Amino acid sequence: MALWRVATYNIRHGLGRDGRVDLARTAGEIGALRADVVGLQEVDVAYGPRTGHEDQAARLGELLGWEVAFGAALDLPPAEPGRPRRRYGVALLTPHTLTGPVMHELPAHPGVPAPHESRGVLQARVTREAGEALELLVTHLDNDLPEHRTAEALGILRRAEELIGPAVLLGDLNASPHEPELRALGAGGWREAAGELRTAREAEARGLGAADGGARRAALHRATRHALHRLLRRLPPLAPLLGDPARPTHPARFPVRRIDSLWVRGPVTVLDLETGGLVASDHRPVVATLRA
Repeated sequence: MALWRVATYNIRHGLGRDGRVDLARTAGEIGALRADVVGLQEVDVAYGPRTGHEDQAARLGELLGWEVAFGAALDLPPAEPGRPRRRYGVALLTPHTLTGPVMHELPAHPGVPAPHESRGVLQARVTREAGEALELLVTHLDNDLPEHRTAEALGILRRAEELIGPAVLLGDLNASPHEPELRALGAGGWREAAGELRTAREAEARGLGAADGGARRAALHRATRHALHRLLRRLPPLAPLLGDPARPTHPARFPVRRIDSLWVRGPVTVLDLETGGLVASDHRPVVATLRA
């Protein structure tokens, strides 16, 4: 098994708090993550004047010297004849070899008003020079109705059925991992990285307590951690103060919501999880260190 650093980052089409679109700045932030693969959301490809009709996915790959795959959630006719189609969606970037990228459209819920934009999941494999491989999925779920997010999560499960081996889901899910609309992911075998890491740390603490003969102390510690976990679900900004890995990501200046997350499936161990500091985007990036 090998160590991997994987990250998710909603770049807000390179728009910073200063009101400028600066892809060189965004590329610098991505490079600073020191990741083997990064899943991006809100990427423009010839989408319109807000980003100068630029192919942002290709440009970021060029600036970093990395391989890139783009998946369009929106694929609109050109603004003028002879111009490229206007596209907007998600991307995968890696300094390693990227193969088999394919974008799958995700379903909407038929029982509520139609979403403002379609959603999808980009699937690809990343392989390092030594031959270690990781299956990646990157997505950006509906930002309006939980019913649509429920349908989209079920769509991801169906697409992931064909995956063999270690897999990672990266995304802006527009919901905290414990919200009802994401329960299908857990039921389908996916494990949210912060929860996985927390469970491992608690198991280690229980083992140390038992080894020291402190059964009562270990039970008290466990009850305290469960109470803190319930508190963090209601008040995510407290996570940094309590040393919990489940840290909020949005809005970036003062994060109060944990809507950007990583999920693992199969033989993957979460070793560490970092939420980035203040960046140009309105989301903070999240980086996990994995063994897979």
